[in-house]
Amino acid sequence: MSIMDIAIHDGSPGLANRIKNYAGIYRTFRQALTVNEADAYIFDDLRLATQEELDAFPTFDHWRFPIMPGENRKTGEYKYIDLLYEDTPKYFIDVYREAFSRLHVNSDIVDYCAEFTSDWDKVVGLHIRSWYCDRVKYHSNELFESIIDTFDKDRKIFLCGDNSDVLQHFKDKYGDRIITHPQKKYNHPHMAESGHNKSVQDTVDAFIDLYLLSMCDTIVGTYASTFAEVAWWLGGNNPKVVIPEPYNLEESFKNRIFEKL
Repeated sequence: MSIMDIAIHDGSPGLANRIKNYAGIYRTFRQALTVNEADAYIFDDLRLATQEELDAFPTFDHWRFPIMPGENRKTGEYKYIDLLYEDTPKYFIDVYREAFSRLHVNSDIVDYCAEFTSDWDKVVGLHIRSWYCDRVKYHSNELFESIIDTFDKDRKIFLCGDNSDVLQHFKDKYGDRIITHPQKKYNHPHMAESGHNKSVQDTVDAFIDLYLLSMCDTIVGTYASTFAEVAWWLGGNNPKVVIPEPYNLEESFKNRIFEKL
């Protein structure tokens, strides 16, 4: 194969960020490789890169979708297209929908999630990242409650997130409306759902959360988190998305995420 046939993701610890990288690679290259064992299990078309391949082929690591030369005139008012959801320009919807179609999820995961959701009816997906960095200041349970309380009180809620204490709060408040995929939570920055945790089981559990989120009728997600974003792409851009803006969000941070031309 030539140098343009293969590219490798070898950086970001974030599960959703890695998936965005694979989709970005598939825009230009025939084959995406990974250094993450769990990802090679999750996606049938990924395999682990050898050391020789790491030395020979280009590597990618960035949380943003790549914008190719000449495409900047298609991005609208923003420099990038990340986290725009329904406001993503149609050109990029088409481009990245094709790229995501090349990520084939392991059939065991697909079958498991199909069984898990067999009795779902217009379930609201709720992803809460409480953060383990300076963004923790943006977290507020009440922010998400204000959105959930706008839905009919009989609608079920699929809940996922990075902190067992936060998840328990919502289980206590909303009772049997809450659906969760059972898994171990660590409440630690290096062991969170998309953190530096290298466990295959923990990463697969996190992906199952993401995939189940993609199967929800509506997704309520965390501001500036790519987890709900990737779920929306895996869901074929079909779920309605609600991203509540933190009460104390600084304009400088917002401008950094949504950088204008």
